[in-house]
Formats: sequence, C-alpha cells, structure tokens
Amino acid sequence: MAQKILLIEDEPQLVEIYNVVLSKAGFVVETFKYGVQAKERLAAIRQGAEKPDLILIDLILPDMNGFEILEEAKKYPETRDIPCFISTNYSDPKLKKKCLALKAEKFILKTDHTPKELAEILKQRLSG
Repeated sequence: MAQKILLIEDEPQLVEIYNVVLSKAGFVVETFKYGVQAKERLAAIRQGAEKPDLILIDLILPDMNGFEILEEAKKYPETRDIPCFISTNYSDPKLKKKCLALKAEKFILKTDHTPKELAEILKQRLSG
C-alpha cells in the first residue's frame, strides 16, 4: 500500500509540482491550502479516520501559520506519533528552533531542495 503524505501548502504551483513528483515517487498526496482544513483533517483522524504516514506543513498559510497546525498535531495521542516536517522559505534560526521545540522532525528550506530531493528525504524517513 502506498504511503500517504498530508501536504499543507498554499502556493498553487508548488502544490502541483509536489503532487506530480511525490506521486511518481510512490506516495499518495492529500493536499490542503488552508490551515483550518488541515485542522479539520486532524480532528477527523482523532475520530478514527485514516492517518497519513507523514505531514508536510508550509510555515506561512493564508489563514494561520504552520506552528498552529504542528501544535494541533502533537497535542493529541491519536496524531502525535505522525512525523511532521516543516517546509518554508524562511531561514531564520529562531523559526527552526521553535519548530524543533514543537516536535517537528525536520525543518526544510524549500530553496535548499528540489522537489525530487524532497521526495527522497521523505522516502528515507518513511523507509526506516
């Protein structure tokens, strides 16, 4: 069975590219543009809906920041074991420190990795 990635990203071109590349890498991708949608999906998981294998969260969204989604994911026992990666264009060390303190497994700078490299990072994490 294919591994499922929950992608929370608002930039349409990036969503399209990630969907293509991650699908070709063998992942099933479920995408949300808004944080409120992602929080609703996390609530559904708490009610018994299927869990993704990994959550990839953009730090800046139209309606909230990725910290809020990360906190929501790590707050409840039903979702706290799902690996969460933060994806952003902001390289501020304070942001990285905050993400890691909130239990994000990885802080990924979008400018440092091609979508194919990102797919490899996700594969490596989920294979071990």
